Amino acid sequence: MYFPLFLNISQLKFLIIGAGNVGLAKLETILEFSENITVISKNIAPQTAELIAKHKLKFIQDPYDQKQLADFDIIIAATNDSDTNHQISLDAKSQKKLINVVDDPKNSQFIFGASLKRGKIILSAATSGVSPVLARLLKQKLQNLLPENFSFLSDFLAQNKELVKEKLSDLQARRVFWQEAISGLIAEEVLLGNFKKAQKLLEEKLENFSNKKEAAVYFIGAGPGDPELLTIKGMNLLSSADVVLYDRLVSPLILAHARKDALKINVGKTRDFHRYSQEEINQLLQKFAREGNIVARLKGGDASIFAHLSEEIDAISALNIPYQIVPGITAASAAAAYAGIPLTSRNSNKSVRFLTIYKNDLLDLNYLQELARSEDTLALYMSSHNMNEISQRLQGISLAKDLHLSKCATPLKGTVS
Repeated sequence: MYFPLFLNISQLKFLIIGAGNVGLAKLETILEFSENITVISKNIAPQTAELIAKHKLKFIQDPYDQKQLADFDIIIAATNDSDTNHQISLDAKSQKKLINVVDDPKNSQFIFGASLKRGKIILSAATSGVSPVLARLLKQKLQNLLPENFSFLSDFLAQNKELVKEKLSDLQARRVFWQEAISGLIAEEVLLGNFKKAQKLLEEKLENFSNKKEAAVYFIGAGPGDPELLTIKGMNLLSSADVVLYDRLVSPLILAHARKDALKINVGKTRDFHRYSQEEINQLLQKFAREGNIVARLKGGDASIFAHLSEEIDAISALNIPYQIVPGITAASAAAAYAGIPLTSRNSNKSVRFLTIYKNDLLDLNYLQELARSEDTLALYMSSHNMNEISQRLQGISLAKDLHLSKCATPLKGTVS
């Protein structure tokens, strides 16, 4: 198991043992980040010698000896002899040195990822040593996503970091400022190379930006579970939240868009178990909003379909705190799509009804008759425990031709007559 970790190597010394093609590859990799490198080898390939001379690195033409490890922090065993590499690994570990044996993960304490550097932006892809080829493929895909000019953005942020920190001492205010700057017009101008215009825009924005915590509540529809069906706006607002109150059916892959340091509380319910009552959820919204937090209320499906949205809006309205509703793909649309069922059609089911049917509704014959005789597609929520009885009642009344069931949202397909 490997843990991704970025080391500050400004004071660390690298030692590469081996100066053939394998050692050359590691030398080229490390040179992107440091020139504090020594190479030891009995023999040296011409290209390796050329690179060492170009960067004025230290080269020691000697066979390996464990005493050579003493003055170095990170060791790379890159000889063409597996026994020698194994011995280097044992010696390095005994001296408490970080060791990488090229193409030998079991004898290594760390491995090299396929790294992409754009100024101060560093991305690295690794496959736990399983396939360097796959890691390089991932790097190529990242290169397509991040063109060279992304270094402009990292340099621009570095130049303005202290200016923004001095003006915005509040951490939340500073975080929101940078999120807006990076995702908006300022970043666009930087990437185009219009640095003066970008600087002017940043300073104008900074001058008018509030230096205090400002509460907001975002009611976000998380969609039916597929993380690709979360809206971009929902993802952006979720990533800005200080607190996330999420429902049981929210996918962990969607929740992963929230900040690592955000407080995340599962307020989900099942039919027979409620972690929090609706009143308690309302109180949590009020509590965290009063404290000045940005709160994301993350709901499965669409935030406004059978999701107690009106009660939660009422709970924060009296606090005079701004809120937004971010719609999501509701379960009825998703379930019908996955089942290959159109919710409407020109000549039969011309409209859709979202509803839930409780036990008491099954006793209302007039209501059931109206449903059975309508030409609507019926999408039933939270009704699966009554589904057999609902189906029997409606079919008994209408002799419906088609009945398609889904556990989370159940479209009853076809003309009901």
